Amino acid sequence: MMQTFIHIAREVILNYGYFGIFVLTTAEQFIFPVPADVFLVLGTSMGLLFSKILILILIAAFLGSLIGYFLGKYLGHPVVVWIFGKKNLDRGEKFIKKWGVWGIIVAGLTPIPFKIVTWTAGIFEMPLHKFLFGVLIGRLPRYMITAYAGVLFFQDKFYATTEMSAVILGFFQGITEFLPISSSGHLILMEQFLKLPLGAKDMEIFDIFLHGGSLLAIVIYFWRDWLNVLQELLEMIKTRRIQKNSFAFMLVVGTIPAIIAGLLFNDAVSGTLRNLTSIGILFAAMALFFLYVEWRSKKNQSETVTPTKAILVGLTQALALVPGISRSGITIGAGMLTGLRRDAAAKFSFMLGGVAILAANVYALFSMHAGTAIPGTKFILIGVGTSFIFSFMAIAWLLKFLQRHTLRAFSFYLMLLAIMVLGFLI
Repeated sequence: MMQTFIHIAREVILNYGYFGIFVLTTAEQFIFPVPADVFLVLGTSMGLLFSKILILILIAAFLGSLIGYFLGKYLGHPVVVWIFGKKNLDRGEKFIKKWGVWGIIVAGLTPIPFKIVTWTAGIFEMPLHKFLFGVLIGRLPRYMITAYAGVLFFQDKFYATTEMSAVILGFFQGITEFLPISSSGHLILMEQFLKLPLGAKDMEIFDIFLHGGSLLAIVIYFWRDWLNVLQELLEMIKTRRIQKNSFAFMLVVGTIPAIIAGLLFNDAVSGTLRNLTSIGILFAAMALFFLYVEWRSKKNQSETVTPTKAILVGLTQALALVPGISRSGITIGAGMLTGLRRDAAAKFSFMLGGVAILAANVYALFSMHAGTAIPGTKFILIGVGTSFIFSFMAIAWLLKFLQRHTLRAFSFYLMLLAIMVLGFLI
């Protein structure tokens, strides 16, 4: 029976290409029995660009999961029992009630039939934002690994176009710069997946522009706070007196360690540790760090950043020079260890990151040699625009998420990704 469905999928992809893959993946999330991983492999074997397939599958996974969720919510038990059987529904109910969002993540990463989970989540009215978070954390690494396997197998058959590469790298920069899962680590992973028409030096330059998109998102999202910071700075300049309790002072104090570390160690660290083995190990280390932070910070209530807290957070931000260590993750965790509430630690982390990104980009631009090649304007605009949009979305979502939830979900994601990355290297 399954072979019949795989044959149908092959014919659909053969005749309709990318659109066929999009439709099949959407349907797979709530009804079609063949896993989307198969569509990725079938598509790449037919010469389709895996980068396009990957991004289509990710979008379709969200759309199909939403359809399954709302079908379950509004059609309820009778239809689910008719389609999947009462036994499978009972299993899904126990799974969702016991594990919640963790169940969505596990189902997304494993061979557990995801379509049953999407319907069941809707039937029992799991909060939609939790459900979508589980879909993202569960489906994203699974499809990334499948894409990578496809690249290894069909390496000589396809490549990434510049425009699609810009979209994918901009997406990952925007999401991972603020979600505590390491933007540098994910960008290196994606650079490994994509056969980019750019050299390593060009990619370093493009990374500067991608971070510029994230910086713009920070400035716009926190524009009122930045106006207050500017007013405090102007007041200190006018009175020639440092206001040690001002937020501007906290940002300056917190940024100094990262600037010093960057000037002294950036070239050595980024060159030596920019490899998959180091990234896999550091993903696992970050996962354990989050568990420790949550264990030590259960009753945090403080919202006030003091000079001591700013210095401690700033010292940990310096560690983010190492690819694979999440800047937002290490600084949010450090803030929580000093007694800050999760959302307060996240806000300080994001604004501190804005200063750090600005300083790093200015330094990188001034460090360019005369005659350094700049990627094409269209490539840059697509990447920056994508980075800005997803950075803004990630900031808004994470601040809301951390008001009620812990960092454990990110710990689980990073540990699984570390196992996958290191497993491929064995």
